Amino acid sequence: MDKVSKRRDAHFDALRGAGILLVVFGHLIEKPSSESPILQAAYIGIYSFHMPLFVFLAGAFARETLGRRDYRKIVWTLVLPLVLFQPLYIGMGRLTGWYEYSPLTPYWLLWFIASMICWRLLLPLFASPAGLVAAFALSVAAGYDDGIGYSLSVSRTLYFLPFFVLGHLFGADLVALARRHGGVFALVFALAMALVMVWWTQGLEPSALTGSHDYANGGAQSAHPALARMGILALSAAAVLGFSAIVPGRAMLLRWFGERSLSIYLLHGLVVMAFVAAGGPALIPQPLLLPALGLLAVLIGLGTAVADGPMRRLFSPSRQAGERVTAG
Repeated sequence: MDKVSKRRDAHFDALRGAGILLVVFGHLIEKPSSESPILQAAYIGIYSFHMPLFVFLAGAFARETLGRRDYRKIVWTLVLPLVLFQPLYIGMGRLTGWYEYSPLTPYWLLWFIASMICWRLLLPLFASPAGLVAAFALSVAAGYDDGIGYSLSVSRTLYFLPFFVLGHLFGADLVALARRHGGVFALVFALAMALVMVWWTQGLEPSALTGSHDYANGGAQSAHPALARMGILALSAAAVLGFSAIVPGRAMLLRWFGERSLSIYLLHGLVVMAFVAAGGPALIPQPLLLPALGLLAVLIGLGTAVADGPMRRLFSPSRQAGERVTAG
């Protein structure tokens, strides 16, 4: 690997590290945000781009071929974690009174793992500019089907598919472009966030940012829901590229988190559920809630990253600890 590739990979790891911390923080404030306008604004801002970012980065590292080695890796790094963690999350959900899910619905954050399986299998069909257009069209059209929902994570799989394909086709080039013109793309990020906030004050529902509902059930609050979804997708893409420009590629701690994103992603939800169910947020004074939960997100990331080594060994098709396996 040449130096350019090493720098690119380092920056992608830093982006993934920033992304996984936003995932943890977003899940920490998900329930408390209903009682705090400040937390709700932070929640809307984060959810407008943090999962598009994660999906975009996952696509950038995905292989469009599907050989025996690829199928084996999909089974070990995606199917096996989903099978093992689904009952864990269902059990924790019942203990904490979190959310109710059917056995066929990936529990809460596990939708991403289920969707990753689908994106990897679908990528050979969409790995072209024409495929990107088709993925975008599918994402928009899926909102009209009221039969598509949480079950098997179909709705989110289709909603986020364009980001996966975009990352695969142009991820490295787009991130490099954003870094070369950092000031411009930082302004793009600020503008995208401002537009999202204004839209939210005008009635934008959080569910419209996740693709988890059809248009009739909150997928877009507009007389023209398809156009609204196109606008949301565009703002998310702009925010992803803008965020790529402002995250420093040499941030060692972010890179460290990024290299351990699998264990953090799979384990942090269990900690968050226990903390919120125990009434943790209520013990924090309201003015300190946002920074305190931000610090807690970092601490949870550090704590769950400790399991990185065992997780690599458990979910590696070669069973070699040296083979890097990440959520993206």
